[in-house]
Parts: sequence; structure tokens; C-alpha cells
Amino acid sequence: MSDDQTLKPVYLNLVPCHGCGACAEVAPEVFEMDPLTDRPVQLAEEAPAETIRKAIAYCPNECISTDEE
Repeated sequence: MSDDQTLKPVYLNLVPCHGCGACAEVAPEVFEMDPLTDRPVQLAEEAPAETIRKAIAYCPNECISTDEE
């Protein structure tokens, strides 16, 4: 498995989150938006490294992290 496809842990911190939905747009296999709260819900505890990097890059409030970043 290439480094980009290696599964890495992913963490979501809802404290700084303002519900923009960027995470659900770029990583729908990992996050979805809850229509009742307008906040993201984490669907998976691990994801491919490239998917996590994209979600981290697009999150304006640095709500997403992994052990490696």
C-alpha cells in the first residue's frame, strides 16, 4: 500500500468548528454534516493519509488532525 493510501487515525475537534462543511465535501467517506446541528459527524476513525491531508488543508479552523501532523 502506498503512503497516500496507508490508513492513519483521524481526529475531529468540534470546539473550534463553525460548521462550514469543507471536511464533508473533500472527505465524504470520513465526515458528513448533521442536518439538525449543521456540524460534522465523523464516520471513520481511520482514513487514507491523502484524504486526511486534504481535509486538514481545507478546514479553515484546524479542527482535523492525525497523529502524524
